[in-house]
Amino acid sequence: MSTEGSRRVLWYTRRDNVARGPYPDRQISRYILLGRIRETDELKPEDGEWAVVTDYPELIPEVMKLPPGEENHQLLLMARMREDERTPGDRRDRNPNVPQAVRERRSGQERRQTETDESLRHRELKYRVAHVTPANGKLYRYPAIFTVIVLVGFAISFLLEKAEPEVVPPDCSAGPHPGVDWSHCNLSGVKLDGANLVGAKLGNTRMELAQLSEANLSGATLEYARLDLANLEQVNLSHANLFGATLRGANLRAARLSETNLAYANLSGALIEGADLSGAVLDNAIWVDERTCLPGSRGRCLFKKH
Repeated sequence: MSTEGSRRVLWYTRRDNVARGPYPDRQISRYILLGRIRETDELKPEDGEWAVVTDYPELIPEVMKLPPGEENHQLLLMARMREDERTPGDRRDRNPNVPQAVRERRSGQERRQTETDESLRHRELKYRVAHVTPANGKLYRYPAIFTVIVLVGFAISFLLEKAEPEVVPPDCSAGPHPGVDWSHCNLSGVKLDGANLVGAKLGNTRMELAQLSEANLSGATLEYARLDLANLEQVNLSHANLFGATLRGANLRAARLSETNLAYANLSGALIEGADLSGAVLDNAIWVDERTCLPGSRGRCLFKKH
Protein backbone atom coordinates (compact mmCIF):
# COMPACT_ATOMS: atom_id res chain seq x y z
CA MET A 1 0.00 0.00 0.00
CA SER A 2 1.10 3.61 -0.43
CA THR A 3 0.03 7.05 0.71
CA GLU A 4 -2.09 9.15 -1.60
CA GLY A 5 0.49 10.98 -3.70
CA SER A 6 2.14 13.99 -2.05
CA ARG A 7 -1.02 15.06 -0.23
CA ARG A 8 -0.58 15.23 3.52
CA VAL A 9 -2.29 12.20 5.02
CA LEU A 10 -3.48 11.84 8.59
CA TRP A 11 -3.31 8.41 10.17
CA TYR A 12 -5.00 6.47 12.93
CA THR A 13 -3.36 3.68 14.95
CA ARG A 14 -5.03 0.70 16.57
CA ARG A 15 -3.87 -1.79 19.17
CA ASP A 16 -6.06 -4.19 21.13
CA ASN A 17 -9.11 -2.61 19.46
CA VAL A 18 -8.17 0.82 20.87
CA ALA A 19 -7.81 3.45 18.14
CA ARG A 20 -5.82 6.67 18.50
CA GLY A 21 -5.12 9.64 16.27
CA PRO A 22 -5.11 11.24 13.89
CA TYR A 23 -1.35 11.78 13.43
CA PRO A 24 0.60 13.15 10.43
CA ASP A 25 2.76 10.63 8.57
CA ARG A 26 5.98 12.17 9.98
CA GLN A 27 4.73 11.52 13.51
CA ILE A 28 3.79 7.95 12.58
CA SER A 29 7.33 7.30 11.29
CA ARG A 30 8.80 8.75 14.46
CA TYR A 31 6.63 6.54 16.66
CA ILE A 32 7.62 3.48 14.62
CA LEU A 33 11.32 4.34 15.07
CA LEU A 34 10.91 4.75 18.83
CA GLY A 35 8.94 1.52 19.16
CA ARG A 36 5.78 3.24 20.30
CA ILE A 37 4.05 1.80 17.26
CA ARG A 38 4.84 -1.90 16.77
CA GLU A 39 4.87 -4.02 13.65
CA THR A 40 1.79 -5.84 14.86
CA ASP A 41 -0.19 -2.63 15.33
CA GLU A 42 -2.64 -1.48 12.69
CA LEU A 43 -2.70 1.79 10.74
CA LYS A 44 -5.43 3.46 8.75
CA PRO A 45 -5.22 6.59 6.63
CA GLU A 46 -8.16 8.91 6.52
CA ASP A 47 -10.88 7.41 4.33
CA GLY A 48 -8.86 4.17 4.20
CA GLU A 49 -8.89 0.66 5.62
CA TRP A 50 -7.06 -0.84 8.57
CA ALA A 51 -3.83 -2.73 7.76
CA VAL A 52 -0.75 -3.81 9.71
CA VAL A 53 2.25 -1.48 9.88
CA THR A 54 4.33 -3.57 7.49
CA ASP A 55 1.80 -2.91 4.74
CA TYR A 56 2.97 0.70 4.72
CA PRO A 57 6.74 0.36 4.10
CA GLU A 58 7.01 4.04 3.12
CA LEU A 59 6.28 4.95 6.76
CA ILE A 60 9.02 2.72 8.19
CA PRO A 61 12.34 4.61 8.69
CA GLU A 62 15.16 3.46 6.42
CA VAL A 63 17.44 2.65 9.36
CA MET A 64 14.94 -0.04 10.41
CA LYS A 65 15.18 -1.70 7.00
CA LEU A 66 18.93 -2.38 7.25
CA PRO A 67 19.98 -6.05 7.40
CA PRO A 68 20.59 -7.58 10.84
CA GLY A 69 24.02 -7.01 12.33
CA GLU A 70 25.74 -5.42 15.33
CA GLU A 71 26.78 -2.30 13.41
CA ASN A 72 23.28 -1.72 12.04
CA HIS A 73 21.85 -2.36 15.51
CA GLN A 74 24.05 0.43 16.86
CA LEU A 75 22.92 2.75 14.05
CA LEU A 76 19.31 2.04 14.95
CA LEU A 77 19.90 2.78 18.64
CA MET A 78 21.71 6.01 17.85
CA ALA A 79 18.87 7.09 15.56
CA ARG A 80 16.38 6.43 18.35
CA MET A 81 18.48 8.39 20.82
CA ARG A 82 18.70 11.39 18.50
CA GLU A 83 14.96 11.31 17.89
CA ASP A 84 14.08 10.90 21.53
CA GLU A 85 16.54 13.43 22.93
CA ARG A 86 15.18 15.49 25.82
CA THR A 87 16.58 18.47 27.75
CA PRO A 88 17.33 17.86 30.50
CA GLY A 89 17.49 14.05 30.96
CA ASP A 90 15.36 11.67 28.93
CA ARG A 91 11.77 10.58 28.37
CA ARG A 92 11.20 9.79 32.04
CA ASP A 93 10.87 13.52 32.68
CA ARG A 94 7.40 13.17 31.20
CA ASN A 95 6.49 10.05 33.15
CA PRO A 96 3.77 11.01 35.63
CA ASN A 97 5.04 8.32 38.01
CA VAL A 98 8.40 10.04 38.43
CA PRO A 99 8.55 12.10 41.64
CA GLN A 100 9.35 15.80 41.33
CA ALA A 101 12.61 15.26 43.20
CA VAL A 102 13.77 12.86 40.50
CA ARG A 103 12.93 15.33 37.74
CA GLU A 104 14.85 18.12 39.46
CA ARG A 105 18.00 15.99 39.81
CA ARG A 106 17.97 14.44 36.28
CA SER A 107 20.32 16.99 34.69
CA GLY A 108 23.08 16.30 37.22
CA GLN A 109 24.05 20.01 37.21
CA GLU A 110 22.42 21.18 40.45
CA ARG A 111 24.43 23.50 42.61
CA ARG A 112 26.12 22.02 45.65
CA GLN A 113 24.97 23.44 48.94
CA THR A 114 27.97 25.28 50.43
CA GLU A 115 26.43 26.45 53.66
CA THR A 116 24.28 24.64 56.18
CA ASP A 117 20.91 26.01 57.24
CA GLU A 118 22.27 26.50 60.73
CA SER A 119 25.09 28.66 59.43
CA LEU A 120 22.71 30.76 57.38
CA ARG A 121 20.50 31.35 60.39
CA HIS A 122 23.46 32.54 62.45
CA ARG A 123 24.63 34.82 59.67
CA GLU A 124 21.18 36.34 59.47
CA LEU A 125 21.21 36.83 63.24
CA LYS A 126 24.60 38.54 63.02
CA TYR A 127 23.31 40.91 60.34
CA ARG A 128 20.20 41.82 62.28
CA VAL A 129 22.12 42.45 65.48
CA ALA A 130 24.76 44.51 63.68
CA HIS A 131 22.12 46.64 61.94
CA VAL A 132 19.56 46.95 64.69
CA THR A 133 18.08 50.43 65.05
CA PRO A 134 16.92 51.35 68.57
CA ALA A 135 13.52 52.79 67.76
CA ASN A 136 12.78 53.82 71.34
CA GLY A 137 16.34 54.59 72.37
CA LYS A 138 16.48 51.87 75.02
CA LEU A 139 19.52 50.21 73.52
CA TYR A 140 21.54 53.34 74.01
CA ARG A 141 21.15 52.87 77.75
CA TYR A 142 22.98 49.53 77.57
CA PRO A 143 25.96 50.06 75.19
CA ALA A 144 28.03 47.34 76.85
CA ILE A 145 25.31 44.71 76.40
CA PHE A 146 24.80 45.76 72.79
CA THR A 147 28.54 45.49 72.12
CA VAL A 148 28.71 42.03 73.70
CA ILE A 149 25.78 40.80 71.57
CA VAL A 150 27.49 42.02 68.41
CA LEU A 151 30.82 40.40 69.37
CA VAL A 152 29.13 37.11 70.27
CA GLY A 153 27.33 37.11 66.93
CA PHE A 154 30.59 37.62 65.07
CA ALA A 155 32.31 34.90 67.13
CA ILE A 156 29.55 32.35 66.49
CA SER A 157 29.55 33.13 62.79
CA PHE A 158 33.35 32.77 62.59
CA LEU A 159 33.38 29.47 64.46
CA LEU A 160 30.61 28.02 62.31
CA GLU A 161 32.40 28.97 59.11
CA LYS A 162 35.57 27.29 60.37
CA ALA A 163 33.60 24.19 61.39
CA GLU A 164 32.04 23.72 57.99
CA PRO A 165 33.70 20.79 56.19
CA GLU A 166 35.60 21.73 53.07
CA VAL A 167 33.95 20.42 49.92
CA VAL A 168 36.59 18.63 47.87
CA PRO A 169 35.68 18.43 44.18
CA PRO A 170 36.14 15.07 42.46
CA ASP A 171 39.39 14.48 40.59
CA CYS A 172 38.23 13.47 37.14
CA SER A 173 41.82 12.69 36.12
CA ALA A 174 42.36 10.17 38.93
CA GLY A 175 43.26 6.65 37.91
CA PRO A 176 40.82 3.76 38.40
CA HIS A 177 40.83 2.27 41.89
CA PRO A 178 38.28 1.06 44.46
CA GLY A 179 36.25 3.94 45.86
CA VAL A 180 37.40 6.45 43.23
CA ASP A 181 35.27 9.63 43.12
CA TRP A 182 34.35 10.48 39.52
CA SER A 183 30.97 11.96 40.31
CA HIS A 184 29.78 14.62 37.82
CA CYS A 185 32.76 13.86 35.53
CA ASN A 186 32.59 13.43 31.77
CA LEU A 187 34.07 10.00 31.00
CA SER A 188 32.31 9.33 27.71
CA GLY A 189 34.05 6.57 25.75
CA VAL A 190 36.43 5.67 28.60
CA LYS A 191 38.05 2.22 28.38
CA LEU A 192 38.05 0.44 31.74
CA ASP A 193 37.59 -3.23 30.85
CA GLY A 194 38.27 -5.39 33.90
CA ALA A 195 38.91 -2.42 36.21
CA ASN A 196 38.44 -2.74 39.97
CA LEU A 197 35.97 0.05 40.82
CA VAL A 198 34.36 -1.44 43.91
CA GLY A 199 32.41 1.26 45.78
CA ALA A 200 33.23 3.92 43.18
CA LYS A 201 31.31 7.21 43.26
CA LEU A 202 29.89 7.84 39.79
CA GLY A 203 26.74 9.82 40.49
CA ASN A 204 25.68 12.02 37.53
CA THR A 205 28.75 10.86 35.59
CA ARG A 206 28.64 10.76 31.79
CA MET A 207 29.89 7.38 30.54
CA GLU A 208 28.19 6.97 27.17
CA LEU A 209 29.94 4.38 24.95
CA ALA A 210 32.23 3.43 27.87
CA GLN A 211 34.04 0.08 27.73
CA LEU A 212 33.48 -1.60 31.11
CA SER A 213 33.28 -5.29 30.28
CA GLU A 214 34.18 -7.55 33.23
CA ALA A 215 34.75 -4.51 35.45
CA ASN A 216 33.94 -4.79 39.16
CA LEU A 217 31.51 -2.04 40.20
CA SER A 218 29.89 -3.85 43.09
CA GLY A 219 28.50 -1.45 45.67
CA ALA A 220 29.22 1.54 43.42
CA THR A 221 27.04 4.65 43.35
CA LEU A 222 25.81 5.46 39.83
CA GLU A 223 22.71 7.53 40.52
CA TYR A 224 21.62 9.35 37.34
CA ALA A 225 24.76 8.19 35.50
CA ARG A 226 24.64 8.21 31.68
CA LEU A 227 25.65 4.78 30.34
CA ASP A 228 23.93 4.84 26.95
CA LEU A 229 25.48 2.34 24.48
CA ALA A 230 28.11 1.36 27.06
CA ASN A 231 29.65 -2.11 26.94
CA LEU A 232 28.86 -3.65 30.33
CA GLU A 233 29.11 -7.30 29.34
CA GLN A 234 29.86 -9.52 32.37
CA VAL A 235 30.23 -6.44 34.58
CA ASN A 236 29.68 -6.87 38.33
CA LEU A 237 27.10 -4.31 39.46
CA SER A 238 25.73 -6.31 42.36
CA HIS A 239 24.45 -4.11 45.23
CA ALA A 240 25.20 -1.01 43.15
CA ASN A 241 22.90 2.01 43.10
CA LEU A 242 21.78 2.93 39.57
CA PHE A 243 18.70 4.89 40.60
CA GLY A 244 17.62 7.04 37.66
CA ALA A 245 20.56 5.95 35.47
CA THR A 246 20.18 5.76 31.68
CA LEU A 247 21.40 2.57 29.98
CA ARG A 248 19.74 2.93 26.58
CA GLY A 249 21.19 0.40 24.17
CA ALA A 250 23.81 -0.74 26.71
CA ASN A 251 25.28 -4.25 26.47
CA LEU A 252 24.45 -5.96 29.76
CA ARG A 253 24.84 -9.53 28.60
CA ALA A 254 25.76 -11.86 31.50
CA ALA A 255 26.00 -8.85 33.84
CA ARG A 256 25.69 -9.39 37.59
CA LEU A 257 22.83 -7.17 38.76
CA SER A 258 21.78 -9.00 41.89
CA GLU A 259 20.32 -6.68 44.56
CA THR A 260 21.04 -3.73 42.27
CA ASN A 261 18.86 -0.62 42.57
CA LEU A 262 17.54 0.12 39.06
CA ALA A 263 14.49 2.11 40.12
CA TYR A 264 13.58 4.72 37.48
CA ALA A 265 16.50 3.55 35.31
CA ASN A 266 16.09 3.58 31.53
CA LEU A 267 16.94 0.20 29.97
CA SER A 268 15.23 0.75 26.62
CA GLY A 269 17.01 -1.18 23.87
CA ALA A 270 19.51 -2.72 26.30
CA LEU A 271 20.85 -6.24 25.72
CA ILE A 272 20.30 -8.29 28.89
CA GLU A 273 20.65 -11.92 27.77
CA GLY A 274 22.05 -14.00 30.63
CA ALA A 275 22.04 -11.11 33.11
CA ASP A 276 21.48 -11.99 36.79
CA LEU A 277 18.69 -9.74 38.09
CA SER A 278 17.92 -11.66 41.26
CA GLY A 279 16.62 -9.24 43.87
CA ALA A 280 17.14 -6.21 41.63
CA VAL A 281 14.85 -3.24 42.31
CA LEU A 282 13.03 -2.26 39.10
CA ASP A 283 10.36 0.10 40.41
CA ASN A 284 9.21 2.41 37.58
CA ALA A 285 12.19 1.43 35.44
CA ILE A 286 11.81 1.65 31.66
CA TRP A 287 12.27 -1.88 30.38
CA VAL A 288 14.09 -2.93 27.20
CA ASP A 289 10.84 -2.79 25.22
CA GLU A 290 10.10 0.72 26.59
CA ARG A 291 7.30 -0.45 28.86
CA THR A 292 7.38 0.90 32.42
CA CYS A 293 7.85 -1.58 35.27
CA LEU A 294 5.29 -1.46 38.04
CA PRO A 295 6.27 -0.43 41.57
CA GLY A 296 7.24 -3.52 43.55
CA SER A 297 9.09 -5.16 40.65
CA ARG A 298 11.86 -7.28 42.12
CA GLY A 299 14.11 -9.48 40.05
CA ARG A 300 11.88 -9.01 37.00
CA CYS A 301 9.83 -6.28 35.43
CA LEU A 302 6.10 -6.46 36.16
CA PHE A 303 3.69 -4.82 33.72
CA LYS A 304 0.11 -3.71 33.86
CA LYS A 305 -2.36 -6.30 32.63
CA HIS A 306 -4.47 -5.11 29.70
